[in-house]
Amino acid sequence: MPAPALPASRLPAAVRATLVIATLSLSGSLPSALAATTANPPASPASPALPGSAISGGAVTVQKGDTAYSLARAHGLKVDELLALNGLSSPDLQVGQVLRVRAAAASHTVQPKETLYGISRQYGLSVDALLAANNLAPTVVLEVGQVLQIPAAGSLPAPRMLAQSLPVPPAPAQPAARPADSATGDDWRGTAMALLGVPYVYGGTSRSGLDCSGFVLQVFAPLGVELPRTSAAQARVGQPVEVADLQAGDLVFFDTVGRGEVTHVGIYLGENQFVNANSYRKQVAVDRLQGDPYWGPKLLGARRVLPPVMYGSAR
Repeated sequence: MPAPALPASRLPAAVRATLVIATLSLSGSLPSALAATTANPPASPASPALPGSAISGGAVTVQKGDTAYSLARAHGLKVDELLALNGLSSPDLQVGQVLRVRAAAASHTVQPKETLYGISRQYGLSVDALLAANNLAPTVVLEVGQVLQIPAAGSLPAPRMLAQSLPVPPAPAQPAARPADSATGDDWRGTAMALLGVPYVYGGTSRSGLDCSGFVLQVFAPLGVELPRTSAAQARVGQPVEVADLQAGDLVFFDTVGRGEVTHVGIYLGENQFVNANSYRKQVAVDRLQGDPYWGPKLLGARRVLPPVMYGSAR
């Protein structure tokens, strides 16, 4: 025996609405637009697109309604990182403005005591590549909170030029041991520039920390050039050189305490610049020589310790 039908008033509201629509549709009284909607309900809305209109090169164009917060969140950044990437001091954006955006893994926020050398090793880069990717000079001093771009392995920039004339060659793809007398003139320079950012440590002779003479040993020892341990002793080897005749690769010596004695050493790079383990900067850095208010008056002299074949042409 079939179950008795329920009165319409006792049916669930959704069922009653369906019966009404079916009845109106059969009688031709249902508006066509509503019938189409009922027969073909709208598809679920698609996931919203990322804010900003993406363009090539890891950048977006700001669209109406975009904010610094929405753009940063959509691309895995913090607002301050987005602002730093674009050199902005305010989160106020304008429609049509082009912003650089990178995933969090493609940027690095400098932490206390971090150096260019340590960060570059962390990401498997050379210091030179990290400098070029961020358009930084070799003399830069990192600040805590500074955001650095980390280039992808396949998009490393070409080595930057030091003082617009001194090329820093990339490391060989497959380095091999070779006699010191076969070394080329730029081998020492590549080694020296790779040590930029290594912390200054008094008495240090390793890549975890260097003092001024320890830095010189790190650069020249792989070439077979034997030097004494201290800057004062290094000032007594090789050939004396007049400042006007300096060549890249010469050692330059300073009196930093005012007693007329050698207390500091660096390596001349050419173009009136030298590289040294700088206790004031607390890291290996590039400084100006003559004309610098600190180093200029303290310069005592220079010595040539490399064989002629190892010298570069920069003056």
